[in-house]
Amino acid sequence: MRKGLLSVILVFISSLLCAASVRGVNIEDTFESTDNLSLFSFTGDADDASYYDDVHFYLVTQAPGDEVYTWFGHTGLMMESPHGSIMFDWGTFSFSPSFYLDFCFGRLYYIVNTNRADAVINRAVSENRKVEITELPMGAAAKKGLMEFLAYNTEPENRNYLYHYYLDNCATRVRDIVDFTSGGAFRAWAEGIMTGMTFRDLSTLYMNRNWIVSFTLNFLEGSSIDRQLNLYEACFLPDVLNSAVKTFYALDDNVVSRGEEEDLESLPLVLTTLMISLSLTLILFLLRHFGHERLYGLVCAVIWLYTGIASSVLFFMMFFTNHDVTYFNENLLFVNPLVFIIAFQSIAAIFRPGKNRKASLHIARILLILSVTDLVLKGLFPLSFIQNNAAVFAFILPLYLLTAFPEKEGNIRSQTEKQTHCMKAYLQPVE
Repeated sequence: MRKGLLSVILVFISSLLCAASVRGVNIEDTFESTDNLSLFSFTGDADDASYYDDVHFYLVTQAPGDEVYTWFGHTGLMMESPHGSIMFDWGTFSFSPSFYLDFCFGRLYYIVNTNRADAVINRAVSENRKVEITELPMGAAAKKGLMEFLAYNTEPENRNYLYHYYLDNCATRVRDIVDFTSGGAFRAWAEGIMTGMTFRDLSTLYMNRNWIVSFTLNFLEGSSIDRQLNLYEACFLPDVLNSAVKTFYALDDNVVSRGEEEDLESLPLVLTTLMISLSLTLILFLLRHFGHERLYGLVCAVIWLYTGIASSVLFFMMFFTNHDVTYFNENLLFVNPLVFIIAFQSIAAIFRPGKNRKASLHIARILLILSVTDLVLKGLFPLSFIQNNAAVFAFILPLYLLTAFPEKEGNIRSQTEKQTHCMKAYLQPVE
């Protein structure tokens, strides 16, 4: 009776964790992109049109780099005039005393920064990154309007904006500029082209160099990034924006530096994850079957501590931060901080082999039931349960199955007794 009641309570608590996300305090975007671009005119006639013949604007695209924050590439806007070349960069942030706290709560402000264009390009070349420069065709009125906008945007009181990886970043800022200088034609064209991909699909392509980073970020992000994108929305990535602009204006490639070619082809995340999970499950099964309980406990402890920490971070981000991409994340239904119970009992097994671990068994079975329930709901209501969490299922289901259905104690005890008997026979002195 008590076990049944405990199970019901745990199921209820687990369900509540995924029931709703409480949005963090909405903070102001101090410089909203399209609203502020709308303050300026990019069409009509320029009084001194001949002056702008010597003014040119270029889209500068840097390929992904080695550091995590450069994995997705970078976009800048270069202005070339008789006075020199300036690079406008919307991807700059500063390490203020509150930087990490702001980052954790999803209130990270970026600024537009200006630098000498040649210094920025030379740095990218020295990092062995591919650099491509694409001139943006525009008339005198568009150039004049853009120069006025950039002067306004770089004023100290107008430099900050609230960063959002998918919706407001260095590439989307330049994308909006391209659209306004084209009189809205670029957006109208790009929104009419469906990519057949989602935010998750596109961003995962750029994280294939590190499975743990890719899997963790995919785990933390909810269903809001799983809708199909048009090309305009997909231009949150520098490479996609560059390709779209060249296609729209029918421009040729202009590669300044080839750098090291970035290979985005790899095994799908779900397949890589399944291979890793099955390998871990097999290792754990063999360790348990042959009675290596301490080592079994150690490996389990690492796996479940990681899972518990990741789910705790997700819980925190869903309920207490402005990271809206984590809201309403169904992963928390079947991967939540309850797994810490399994982790702590695994740690106990390292120091006290043979200790009863029934709590781990019950937790694993409950979470396994919740996992299967979620899978069934996704099958029955695919339009409501759109979150692409196949990789999470691939990782967690084999491990839940192993933990929820252990071998009979007699089998494990017989293996341990055999090993003990063999060890005693080996150590017995020869007469």
